[in-house]
Formats: sequence, structure tokens, C-alpha cells
Amino acid sequence: MTGTDAKRRLAVTFHPQGWVKTSAKAHESGRKQLVPAEDHDPVTFRIPWADGTGPDGDVFDDESYEANQLRDHPAAPDWVNDWEGPYFVTLDWD
Repeated sequence: MTGTDAKRRLAVTFHPQGWVKTSAKAHESGRKQLVPAEDHDPVTFRIPWADGTGPDGDVFDDESYEANQLRDHPAAPDWVNDWEGPYFVTLDWD
């Protein structure tokens, strides 16, 4: 890691989801589907570059297992750490 990487930060966005069963909200009738949570908006928090990259220095892919684990990062809001529903995580950088 270079000195520049040590100062870089990643923006992690947590997207809370909810299940719907009604055909009025679902894209396919008769199937449970994920939709954005009604009671929580997505939230973005910043983490050190090294916390969101693999050994090769590449940023984790959006919605990957590794990215989704960042919901437990100490920089995440408490409600994100406690979220019990479905979710996905995206990353962005400058």
C-alpha cells in the first residue's frame, strides 16, 4: 500500500431491502420479491481504502460477499450493524 492509498477512502452505501408478497408491488405475481425498505433509506459511510479492497488492491465488487460484509464495519451506523433484513452494499471512490 502506498502512502496515497493510506489516505484514500471508499464510500460504502448500504441498501436495506424488504420482502413483498403482494402482486401490486412485486414484479412477478405470486412470488416474494425484494424491494427497497420502506422504513430506512440507503446510507453511505466512509472506510479506509484497505478495508474495501482485496490483497491485489482491487476494490470489492458491488453486492459481492466481501462488499456485503462491510455492513459490520465499525464506521457503519449502528442500525446498519443491527439490520436483520435483506440488503446489498455498493462501493464508490474518487
